[in-house]
Amino acid sequence: MRTYDPSSADQIAAIDAADVHPSEAIDRQHWAQSLAMHAVVYGLPSVYQYAGMCDACAPAVSDGPWALNALVHERTIAGADFQAFRVPNVDTLYSNAWLDLSDGPIVVVLPDFGSRYYTLNFLDAYSNASNVSRRTHPEQPRALLVACSDWTGSVPDGMEVFRVATPIMWLLMRIQAFGDSDLPTVHGLQDAVTIDAPTASAHAWPAVNPRAVEVSSEAFFTALDVSLSVNGVPFTDIAHVHQFLQLGVGTGTFSVHDLDEDTQKGLEQGFDSAMTMLSRSRSLLGRRTETGWTRVLGKGAHGHNFFARAVMNYVGLGANVVEENCSYNTYVDHDGQRLSCEGGDEYRIEFFALPPAQAFWSITLYDAKTGWLYDAPGKKHSVGSAVNGGDGASGPSTITVSASPLTTDRPDHAWLPAPQYPFFLVLRIYQPAEDALSERWTPPRVVQSNAGPL
Repeated sequence: MRTYDPSSADQIAAIDAADVHPSEAIDRQHWAQSLAMHAVVYGLPSVYQYAGMCDACAPAVSDGPWALNALVHERTIAGADFQAFRVPNVDTLYSNAWLDLSDGPIVVVLPDFGSRYYTLNFLDAYSNASNVSRRTHPEQPRALLVACSDWTGSVPDGMEVFRVATPIMWLLMRIQAFGDSDLPTVHGLQDAVTIDAPTASAHAWPAVNPRAVEVSSEAFFTALDVSLSVNGVPFTDIAHVHQFLQLGVGTGTFSVHDLDEDTQKGLEQGFDSAMTMLSRSRSLLGRRTETGWTRVLGKGAHGHNFFARAVMNYVGLGANVVEENCSYNTYVDHDGQRLSCEGGDEYRIEFFALPPAQAFWSITLYDAKTGWLYDAPGKKHSVGSAVNGGDGASGPSTITVSASPLTTDRPDHAWLPAPQYPFFLVLRIYQPAEDALSERWTPPRVVQSNAGPL
């Protein structure tokens, strides 16, 4: 596609007058519906993250301070009651902080993690990800000066500047935990990570509920309006986002009650249509492999693929870049039948070559309807390897997914408990080797055990 700079042409000029709205009621409704659909697709990552920030940081009273620039640590491995976001891993302990760079850079000081897997995943307001980990910083930096891309101050001695895109950033830290007995050690590492920030300005941001933005157009566009006005947008997106002003979104003062009745109706219809479309499009999260799994693509690196970005965040927030976490998912078996152990069905996964991980790998099971972890017996949500260092390629060679426990005790054969209703599986390869990145390696088939030989 040819591009050009309009300022270099004599024919193109712009005035400051507001755009016009369609004159007929039915046209305003259809126009608002179209704009709302585009706004949902563009803004869903931003809205879901803002709602998550509200849930974690909003003050108890309207004029109170927001709890920003402070890490909150999960002290136990995620289980069926974990609902901070969908599709959590159970391999690491999470720590979350919502960073506010409106008043200047902040300093993050790190301990020595040794050979243990860790990553500080920085996500901007639109879910674009960058990492600090052993992969990106083999020497393990001790102090980071986190600053917006337009900051022009000086960097203190002994610090490394880390540039980010938006004033509000989500810091999602993951540290590998080797079971419950290892938790005290992980807690010590969590506590050793510190954040030093300027005194934050008071914010009068409206608080929205994470569940409300999924079902309410008013809550969704209230959150999008705040996020756009606080974080701004990339200059390459401005023509697209400018259209949302016709819905009153992007001004920082959105109120659905300021819209005429027909525009309100179109706004709600567009929201409902977009959310239904995204729900139906979950299977487009990646590319289907020959063995039936879907390889998740473009995680945390979206460019102008707004629809793919929306689908990714609709399914689950906090996705990391593929170089840090190469992942696959499947809702169906190799024959295309949905995964469910109702009626006694069970499945087998047999590895002829284990996942090529430089850190480790896992397969985790989730409820297909909600994206939450299944309430598995013994809290056994995942199987895989727990190796840090070497090639990370240990673990079971055969996995049985079923509602009933295995009758075999072979060390290379693992059981993954499953419910008698639809579920899906996620295979994660942490710090994947080149064979995974280049797709020379792909996961084996998920086959019904009564479907014949593998």
